[in-house]
Amino acid sequence: MGSDVRVFDGAGREWAATVSGIGRSGVEVALDREVAVVAEPPVAVTLGLAVLKNDAMDVAVRDATMLGVAAIVPMLTEHVAVAKSRGLRAVEHWRGVAIASAKQCGRAVVPRIESEMALAALLDRAYDRRLALIEPAAGTADARTDARLSNLSAAAGPAPKSALMLVGPEGGWSKSEIDLCRERGVIAVRLGPRTLRADSVPAVALSALWTVWGW
Repeated sequence: MGSDVRVFDGAGREWAATVSGIGRSGVEVALDREVAVVAEPPVAVTLGLAVLKNDAMDVAVRDATMLGVAAIVPMLTEHVAVAKSRGLRAVEHWRGVAIASAKQCGRAVVPRIESEMALAALLDRAYDRRLALIEPAAGTADARTDARLSNLSAAAGPAPKSALMLVGPEGGWSKSEIDLCRERGVIAVRLGPRTLRADSVPAVALSALWTVWGW
């Protein structure tokens, strides 16, 4: 007992504290003082992430939390590698991954992890900017040179208040999903000429966005 620790509420507040008791049911701490926290990013980014297999989903949730997303919405898309909805137990597990990541990186905010949702339902929501990360070979045979695929930094534009960033599964987006995104006003963008692992895309894309939008 008596060890100095930091505690946070997951909603943006953090305190310096001292361990005052240890028991079977948990640890008691005495709050000493509130401390300044690292500022959150200037844009509230919601990550629409197609459900990935096993550890890949954990990696994506961990890195997206570290890089400042405001919310993560697991999506059920045509080419997801899981056979069916993962259910509430999986959502609770991903919330635990987000909490652990916030602790590790010193973030006082834990992103909201929502229940699984279909792509079309997520597109019904309003955001100031909506981007879909498209792999080079997706959708059509000429996708590698498709002029409708924008460069991410160019598509990002001036920093909005809110943004939706869509990332597909290991199997990639279907052509119908890409067409749906375009029909609904989502800007289809690519990160470069190579196909990245699905669990790496959120971290790469968020890093690029913060370079443009500032953080």
